[in-house]
Amino acid sequence: MVDAVGEIVEGLLEDAEAALAAGATAKALAIYGGILAHQPDHVLALRQMGAIMLHQDNAAAAVDLFQRALRLNPADPDLYHGIGTGLRQMGRPDEAALALEGALRVDPGHAPALHDLGLLLRQQGRHDRAEVLFRQAAAQARGLGRFSAELQRAVTLFRQNRLPEAERWFHRAGLTNPGDPRPFINVAMIYRIWGHFDAAETWLGRALALDPDNAEAHWNLANLLLVRGDLARGFAEYEWRFRRAGRSERPMPIPRWRGEPLTGRTMLLTVEQGIGDAIQFVRFAGALAARGARVIVECHPGTEALLATAPGVSAVVTLGAPLPAADVYLPLMSLPYALGTTLDTIPRAVPYLSVPPAAPSVTLPPGRMRVGLVWRGNPRHENDAARSLALAQLAPVLAVPGATFVGLQVGEARAEIAALPPELRVHDLAPQLADFAATAAALARLDLVIAVDTAVAHLAGALGRPLWLLVASGNDWRWLHARGDSPWYPTARLFRQARHADWTAALAQMADALRDRIG
Repeated sequence: MVDAVGEIVEGLLEDAEAALAAGATAKALAIYGGILAHQPDHVLALRQMGAIMLHQDNAAAAVDLFQRALRLNPADPDLYHGIGTGLRQMGRPDEAALALEGALRVDPGHAPALHDLGLLLRQQGRHDRAEVLFRQAAAQARGLGRFSAELQRAVTLFRQNRLPEAERWFHRAGLTNPGDPRPFINVAMIYRIWGHFDAAETWLGRALALDPDNAEAHWNLANLLLVRGDLARGFAEYEWRFRRAGRSERPMPIPRWRGEPLTGRTMLLTVEQGIGDAIQFVRFAGALAARGARVIVECHPGTEALLATAPGVSAVVTLGAPLPAADVYLPLMSLPYALGTTLDTIPRAVPYLSVPPAAPSVTLPPGRMRVGLVWRGNPRHENDAARSLALAQLAPVLAVPGATFVGLQVGEARAEIAALPPELRVHDLAPQLADFAATAAALARLDLVIAVDTAVAHLAGALGRPLWLLVASGNDWRWLHARGDSPWYPTARLFRQARHADWTAALAQMADALRDRIG
């Protein structure tokens, strides 16, 4: 009788596997459920049912099934891995990491656990161990598992600024799976950072040959063309940004402007990215007004009064507030494409913003050369680690005699002021900077602004204030390549990294320039 039951169960397991192979997931679930109804401790049925639950995004049920199986078979690393995967899907990364560590205690060479623990640790900023785990996973895995481990090791090396190693591993991943465009896209990113633009465009071309509708490839091509100064082609490619994962264009109840006449019509310009982007692109409102449009600009909270001062802006509305009546709309950052902007036709007149009449008064410290400082951008920005620096790194500039330094930095980075040695003094103005109108009032009275690529840098440029901008290698497209000036902001001077991720030469150059300016 026992053998007969065993034979029946074995037959049911074969039926379940056949159902899975045929895509009949519901049938497989029913079979596994039937087995567990009669044999609640059947490890294989628990494990397979847990795997199905994971694929159906029912992580809680999957974890419960895997845990039941693990109590019966604690030597199975796949069960630990399943628990870790489910906990990760449930947003419990610390517990997920513990489960994956459990898999590696049972089997130190378990490639899926090595790979997934690497992903978790990288998300936590623990790049050194993540890189080691991906290397171990690449040595153990086969097929697509090896490809993913090679690709993720390359990504981790890239984030560690170990670009030559990252380049080699992206190429290695491309050889393992030449039909996947991702290694080629990432290699192109490295070549763009190195200024090898022709090579970068070649590799993006290979990616697009594999997948012509790959939004990430088009996005990277847009940034490459724009940084080269090819704005016409670049902004056309930039429209692909809305097809990137998780970045679709916001649905609107009115039509998108397609270039038709605007006389007597109301046009709404919507925000989509950061405050700096809005400050940079609101300059185009004047061109729309010149075509006869009444222009309403959507604004991030705290920027309404400031952006209302831009020529051509008739009204502003706060992001999140009910939208006013309008005939057509366009995202702010689609304006250069819609208007056919080139390097020669960028609206360059500054200032195009002014201090709002109701801006609060700001008290500045005395000094004959008052220099505003912003050393960090928004930490949520995907490239913030590259564009920002620690205040202490500005020591060569802060040591220049005759300057009074004023901190315009807001947020947690303000704490770096207190950590400076006493001979390097920075006056913290942040408590007075309640909004961007107050920031504009401060900038208007400063003699110079030194900043990394942040909204305050854009504001200084839009106000026509003297701006010295620290630009990282592989910089954002709008600062172009190898130029010391900006067609977007005529009062800006750019100080660029001479080597990737190394500010030393740029800061020494800036310190010398400040000495010359003070005289």
